[in-house]
Amino acid sequence: MNEDVVMEMEDSQRFVVELEFVQCLANPEYLNYLAQNNYFKEEEFVNYLKYLQYWRQPQYARFISYPHCLRFLALLLDPVFRAELVNQPCTRFIQGQQLHHWSHHFKRRTSNITTGTSVYSCH
Repeated sequence: MNEDVVMEMEDSQRFVVELEFVQCLANPEYLNYLAQNNYFKEEEFVNYLKYLQYWRQPQYARFISYPHCLRFLALLLDPVFRAELVNQPCTRFIQGQQLHHWSHHFKRRTSNITTGTSVYSCH
């Protein structure tokens, strides 16, 4: 196997692994797990989160299935946010906000589909 093929395979595998990890960040319980196990206190891990910010660019974000992960990826750069994630009440609050958003967005979207109006309409 030539060196270019090996590098392409490694890049493809890294892409998939990073995509899966970034999408896991949409789960507040997983964020709580990372906080409780002190991952956010490790400089190497925080640097990895900084590196992963490229996923927020449109050419990469289009592969994301769970867009909340991109917001959490950005918020994880804030040390105060990382510190708060160790608290279960914080995690539950975030989960509640996600559920509220999904519920409200789904209802609004369903209503707009049946009435033929745009989801992004100001009226």
